[in-house]
Amino acid sequence: MSSFAFRNDYHPPKATGEKPPLHAETPPELYDHNFNGGPVPILASSKVTMVPFIPAWHAPHYAHHLQGDEELVKWMPYDPNPAHGYEAVLECYEKYIRSVPGSVLFAIFDTSGKTAVEPVIPGRLPLPKWHPPLNSFAGVMALLNTDRDHLSTEIGHIVILRHAQRTHVSSHAVGLLLHYALDHPYLQVPTASDSNGKDEVGNVQALRAPFAPAGNPTRGLGLRRCQWQCHHLNNPSSRAAKRMGFQAEGLIRMQRIVVSGNEEGRQNDGGFTGSRTSWMGSVTWKDWEEHVRDLVDKQMKREV
Repeated sequence: MSSFAFRNDYHPPKATGEKPPLHAETPPELYDHNFNGGPVPILASSKVTMVPFIPAWHAPHYAHHLQGDEELVKWMPYDPNPAHGYEAVLECYEKYIRSVPGSVLFAIFDTSGKTAVEPVIPGRLPLPKWHPPLNSFAGVMALLNTDRDHLSTEIGHIVILRHAQRTHVSSHAVGLLLHYALDHPYLQVPTASDSNGKDEVGNVQALRAPFAPAGNPTRGLGLRRCQWQCHHLNNPSSRAAKRMGFQAEGLIRMQRIVVSGNEEGRQNDGGFTGSRTSWMGSVTWKDWEEHVRDLVDKQMKREV
């Protein structure tokens, strides 16, 4: 066996010891969502509006109503725990969402008037007139692990506050993100027939999804796959995914090292906490166009 030493100069990035800026007071017009998936729009259905998360608008109110409720986020693989207060929310969001180009977080507002949360904790900057009132805030939800090269994304970082659980909020928010992820950005409309009776396709038109405001449709990202993964013991999460049309793909064993992991690693293997086995489900573009879009739209029209 040769003793030749093959070269490998890789070194992990050096920690600077400095915390990244948390953008607690960055104005929305200067705030960079750093999302590689495409445009970051406002999404709205008949009962829910999802606004891209702006720390200066949303973090104080969110942190106040999440603080201390560790049960609500116990399955999340994050450190710091966002239930530990305002600074933890800012740090968690910057570390796991904004600084990761494939992720974007939305604040969820129940515009039906059926749920409300008090007290209202104003943000560091005032809300614009078009923004839903803060007392209609119902939680947050994100797209994660978006990959434009492979046309895939994931729905995750789901936190529905207690007062909005077992309502229409979750179904509408998941439905809006599925439309955003999987709707094709253009719709080809047949405009004429040739001599053989075959349709000729006219100019492409922007796809008008259910959440698109009249005259200004939100375009989908046109991805091929949207996945959902959760801790394999988090049955409410996997049930919610199945209800919204996600097809179970199986378990991914010891997928990641997390603070809340309940499976041991090997001694001295470099992982200082437990591992998590994940349940995985998905909706492909074929699923979406053949039946899941209709299922989702029916769920969003359902009275709860």
